[in-house]
Amino acid sequence: MKNLLKTSKIIFSLLFFLIGINMQAQNSPDKILGKWTNEDKTRVIEFVKNGTSYDAVIRKAEDESVIGKKQITGLKRQQEGSYTNATVHIIKKGKTASCSAQITKDDHLNIKASYGMMSKTQVWNRL
Repeated sequence: MKNLLKTSKIIFSLLFFLIGINMQAQNSPDKILGKWTNEDKTRVIEFVKNGTSYDAVIRKAEDESVIGKKQITGLKRQQEGSYTNATVHIIKKGKTASCSAQITKDDHLNIKASYGMMSKTQVWNRL
């Protein structure tokens, strides 16, 4: 009987520990991490942590020559779901532009690229 009680306590302790880890992961400031698809669904981009910033690496693309290249570099978290001070790499044109990102409540990522006086926003979706 004592062994059963001891085993039950261990199981409940482990269960609460795992629930706590899961809840902590959901509230993580690294919400941007993971795989996203671009607006026209031609690429899968994975955000990875690089020191104190985030980079977006192309994982799948119709044009296989861009796979493994960084689409966005240096994205810095400013506040919950808001990221700035990055560079977006326009690979085919060999150009760069400044970039910011905002995660919405419905797991969309608004990517805004600015080049001079012009800017363009795309909506990426979490996979």
